[in-house]
Amino acid sequence: MLRPSRSLFLLLIVLAPVPALYAQRPGAARPSGGVIDVQVRYADGQPGPRNIHIRLEAAEGGPAGDCETIEGGKCQFNLASSGVYMVRMSERGYQEVTVRVELIGNSRGYATLELKPIPGQVSAETLSAASKGDSNVVSALDLSVPENARQEFEKGQNGLKENRLGDAVSHLRKAIKLYDTFPQAYTVLGTAYLGQRNWKEAQSALQAAIKLDPKLPEAYLELGAVLNQTKEYPRAEAALLRGLELNPEAPGGHYELAKTYWALGRWQEAAPHARKAVADVPDLAPPHVLLGNILLRERNAQGALHEYQEYLRLDPNGSMAQGVLQMIEKLQRASTPN
Repeated sequence: MLRPSRSLFLLLIVLAPVPALYAQRPGAARPSGGVIDVQVRYADGQPGPRNIHIRLEAAEGGPAGDCETIEGGKCQFNLASSGVYMVRMSERGYQEVTVRVELIGNSRGYATLELKPIPGQVSAETLSAASKGDSNVVSALDLSVPENARQEFEKGQNGLKENRLGDAVSHLRKAIKLYDTFPQAYTVLGTAYLGQRNWKEAQSALQAAIKLDPKLPEAYLELGAVLNQTKEYPRAEAALLRGLELNPEAPGGHYELAKTYWALGRWQEAAPHARKAVADVPDLAPPHVLLGNILLRERNAQGALHEYQEYLRLDPNGSMAQGVLQMIEKLQRASTPN
């Protein structure tokens, strides 16, 4: 059995950044009248995007509520009284859809609304990209974005994916100049600045994205990554928690939040987030180091050794490789009988 010395429980290795990249929420307190769960879908069955506005009307006429979809195309109405309701969706470029829901004799109803494009108003390419759930793709529903701004955004996005950060910044700034209320462009611009280690500009761009769209999880998660780099950990925690509230399945966000808690000395709180990051994206190398550090705190040296070895397997020439090798050697020496 491996028995690490006390010195191994110190802060081990500087952790590397991994850029990530609603209205009424399901599970909220429910009045006694009833609940209507809404699911928006594309024609191919894929869940719809965020920020689809859904109206609720009483069957006899008159508004009864509004909600906007969250991740997965869902939203929910919590009602104070039973009755018959009409759930309506009307988005530019798509056919209006109405579903009748009866809340009589039961406390829960369901409405599934399909996004059916009006021919010629939404391109097949854009619709396909949006239906695949790429958070960095401009939604097919955001028809207010001019085509020239959209093209610059896509060039910037491609530059980021290919690690041409200078080109990405240039195109994204052009997109914003052409359309200055473009939260996705600000978010990707912030991510590009993060890659350049330009913390000030990254923070400015991401805060602009959040101001334009307070329900954009990627902007909060990237902002948390920036604030981790500038060691503003309490602010990073707040941003990351909000981002994960909006998108609980973002593994990059869980890694960044684990880093925040580790830096704050709250390693017990870091543990479940580090484990989720490793479980969700096992081929991502840096979270294995953080999980190894946490396992040492838990006095599980064998588990820590495994995580460090996984890091080296995945990224043998990575920025943390030298420190990881040193930790492996110390752990192996500690396991060798005198």
